[in-house]
Amino acid sequence: MDTTSVMTEFSIIGELFTAEDITSQLEITPSEFYTKGDKIKNRDIVRKESAWSISTGYEESLDINMQLNKLISVLKNKKNELLELKRSHDLFYKFFIVIKIEQNQTHAIYLDIDTISFVNDIGAELDFDLYVF
Repeated sequence: MDTTSVMTEFSIIGELFTAEDITSQLEITPSEFYTKGDKIKNRDIVRKESAWSISTGYEESLDINMQLNKLISVLKNKKNELLELKRSHDLFYKFFIVIKIEQNQTHAIYLDIDTISFVNDIGAELDFDLYVF
């Protein structure tokens, strides 16, 4: 039986930086990295920016905060490094929350105060994608 699942991803987006620029500063290995100009797999277009990302992957869940808190717990002690990287490399931060709803399983979509505070502190955006099957 298919169950509702959530994937959260934190992406660092910018024009010109290397994976090593971010990885060495944060001491976190990315789940994915691509460079501006890289060809997108199975498509005839190229990337418009560079991105370094960490992700929870899809996990069975009915509350997005479980997955968001996993990422924030990794990043919380890196707030100063994130702010410095943002300033020095002209970066943009975004949290992606992707929810796959299966068989009408209701899902909790809210943000707790700690999440809102951290997202605000680092100047990140939130992007929600909802897929109903």
